[in-house]
Amino acid sequence: MTIPRITRVHPLAGVEGGRVTIFGEGLCTAELGQVAPRFDTAESRPLIAAPGRIIAPIPDGASSGFLSVAWTDGSVQGPFFEVARKLADDLHPVANPVVDRGGRIITTFSGSRGQAAPNGVSVFRISADGEVEPHIRDLMNPTALALDAGDTLYISCRNDGTVRKVTGPGQAEVFADGLGIATGLAFDRQGTLFVGDRAGGIYAVEPQGSVRRFAKLPASVAAYHLAFGPDDHLYVTAPTLSNDDPVFRISPAGTVARCFEHLARPQGLAFDRDGTLFVAAIHAGERGIFRIGRDGSAALAVAGENVVGLAFDQRGRMVIATNNAIHRLGWTGT
Repeated sequence: MTIPRITRVHPLAGVEGGRVTIFGEGLCTAELGQVAPRFDTAESRPLIAAPGRIIAPIPDGASSGFLSVAWTDGSVQGPFFEVARKLADDLHPVANPVVDRGGRIITTFSGSRGQAAPNGVSVFRISADGEVEPHIRDLMNPTALALDAGDTLYISCRNDGTVRKVTGPGQAEVFADGLGIATGLAFDRQGTLFVGDRAGGIYAVEPQGSVRRFAKLPASVAAYHLAFGPDDHLYVTAPTLSNDDPVFRISPAGTVARCFEHLARPQGLAFDRDGTLFVAAIHAGERGIFRIGRDGSAALAVAGENVVGLAFDQRGRMVIATNNAIHRLGWTGT
């Protein structure tokens, strides 16, 4: 019998439920019988199995470790695979989480429009070791989050078109209103807050609260997602029903360009500390978080289903929001 061989795995990190492709030789043959990919010790069931390729989901409860393919009387080991650690679930984020100076992850229970959060808790904080605590109560549809240079938290609420500023423990007041279906948030270096109105535009809110229209974009079927790049341009995703959405790049003067295209349902985006852009999306039949190269290429870095947002903590670890949980990777894929 020819011994199976794993030649590579794509990608090398993921969130439970994400689909991973194992390439090799003799991975699935009549001689072997039924084969089972294993993520460390957690067994998965292949979605596609062929001699040169196996596609398998990351099973619930999987942990980081060596990926292998096993059969009745043997196994072959592949590379180390990083599974994101689940920190909290029973949430409903719809945008990027944020990480404060203390290393605490902040996220939301956003809900469908007009839906109150269970037990009234709208915003949660998660400590560095995974302890979850209520942070802000009684906000309707908190959507995006941003921290200013002083580590003060701002929250958009798409239900009433406002941005709230957290002024003390458990306290938030209206900072700006009249912002349409207020979704994505991001601060520039000067302290101006940019707010995405998913009905079709970007507002700029100055530190004293005055509001001006900054740029016009196509309307979105879900939240706008905003992030400033190291070039001081604003990067925006605005998912539509198309399978060919771009990442928009908006200059400081408000000029809109399309810097990367051919994404389906692009959602959260963030830059790592090296200035590399990562975007949660569907692309070329793959789902998860893609690294966007300076040459215009996109490579799947983290496999995942229903990923809506991401952020990087002070140690460079990637924090990932799915539509019901928060996960963290020790490896960013850079």
